[in-house]
Amino acid sequence: MGEGKAMNRNEELPVLMFLNQEEARTIEAIASRIIPSDETRPGAKEAGAVIYIDQSLAGYFRHLQTFYRQGIIEFESFCREKFGLAFKNLTEEQQDQLLLSIEKIEIVDITDSSDDIEKRENLLAQFFAVVHEHTMEGTFGDPLYGGNRDAVGWNLIGFPGAQWGYTPEQMTLGFDVNQIKVKTLSDIQKEYKPVVTEVKL
Repeated sequence: MGEGKAMNRNEELPVLMFLNQEEARTIEAIASRIIPSDETRPGAKEAGAVIYIDQSLAGYFRHLQTFYRQGIIEFESFCREKFGLAFKNLTEEQQDQLLLSIEKIEIVDITDSSDDIEKRENLLAQFFAVVHEHTMEGTFGDPLYGGNRDAVGWNLIGFPGAQWGYTPEQMTLGFDVNQIKVKTLSDIQKEYKPVVTEVKL
């Protein structure tokens, strides 16, 4: 849990492909509480999870664009009802309190008989579940997809990335994986040299 400090989310984010600045700051603030950082280790913010989410919404996850927009609007409305401020301006303690209250909501099948409160709670619960999943992907996926900047997510958990293979020594129980140079898919692509066979006519 945080120490009750107000979060600073006013810095300009890199060029975005789908989200606007305010939407991106909301997503970044949520991601920063899912995988928080401190003085000794980076988190989802440093990994650029919000950039992964933004680029994915502009591409592979474009079918979720409306869902994200509606989710952010409802989430911020819920936040202001509870605390009178945007989520990014809450203290870490307040942010955690809000997210925990949403996490406890059970996702149910919405029917024609469902009331507005049930529909709203369901949207909030689904929205947080999706952002949680995408934050994990954006922090620990390959940097090729926009997140995990400088492989900080992999370094955080001691994962060496996309290796061609491992030596018998490296596969020994207790081997320090930090000795293995982290490689991304881009590194592998640069190293790959296809064998060209000359065809004689």
